[in-house]
Amino acid sequence: MSAAPLTAAERLQQMRLTVSPNIQYDLDSVFPKVNGWLVKGPIKRKHKLIVKVEPTLEEILRPGEEVLYIAKGVQYSFWEQYFLGAWAALINQTVFVLTNVRLLMLHSNTKGKPKDMSWMIYYSQITHFKSGWFGAVVVKLRDGKTFKYGGFTGADRKQMPKVFQQVANAYKERGFDPNVSQSRENLCYHCYSIIAKKEYVCSKCGAEYWQPSQIAWRSLMFPSWGDFLMRHYLIGLLELGGYLFGWFAVVTLWIGALGAADPSVMAFAAVITALFLIPAHGVDAILTYYIANKGLNRRLPPDPSRVHASEYAEIEVDGEPQS
Repeated sequence: MSAAPLTAAERLQQMRLTVSPNIQYDLDSVFPKVNGWLVKGPIKRKHKLIVKVEPTLEEILRPGEEVLYIAKGVQYSFWEQYFLGAWAALINQTVFVLTNVRLLMLHSNTKGKPKDMSWMIYYSQITHFKSGWFGAVVVKLRDGKTFKYGGFTGADRKQMPKVFQQVANAYKERGFDPNVSQSRENLCYHCYSIIAKKEYVCSKCGAEYWQPSQIAWRSLMFPSWGDFLMRHYLIGLLELGGYLFGWFAVVTLWIGALGAADPSVMAFAAVITALFLIPAHGVDAILTYYIANKGLNRRLPPDPSRVHASEYAEIEVDGEPQS
């Protein structure tokens, strides 16, 4: 007689894997496949990701909020890929946390450890959540925005839309449709409260964030400055090195042109200088603005004197979505 199938909790106990007692999980949803051949490897990898995310989840989850699924992918943008190449993948690592109330998106490093930015989407704001062509997960929102993510495993691409649909159905049954400033809301780095669209001071803790235009102007004045403000330190250092090398080449060219005292040579040097400065400053400023506009970039720590009222108050949760 064959043994009865194990539950997710039993499998984790058998493998001596633990999760935080301070977080409410639906383990059978988080680990949908725990029986059969070759299940231990995926379970260990999922658990490793969960361990990295749990310190953030302990702060961000509300009372009664239950975790239904966790996975990590990479946001894809054609223009970022075109201009930044492999660096685009580094700045777009994203952990998805599907709960019984909302979809949390946590900007992370390549290992899945959350970094500065985080967002949330109420399921009522999602009009499409499915796996697309070439393995991408496509999320379309009510405000017209579309996000594409790659890098998910086949199991993740299969399970996440199922979990979404289950919770979306519960939303419809209860008429749960909270007021939002945009479909994907920014969350404060310090207290994880909603910071409304076009606002850059947290109403709850008073932390202040850079406006994208402020970062872009600084990149326009000095390329790589914006990267450092956004805490993209490695990219900033490489960009700064390339910028200084470019100036070295330009200065060397002008020294030769002035020494030759030939108008045609000086005209050539002027053209090369323009071709260097316009992309180095102008294109960098545009790209910086685009990237900075993805979320919130820390500027000043919490300050009670900046606390203010907001119409987008936190929704209280007690186990299930409710209006």
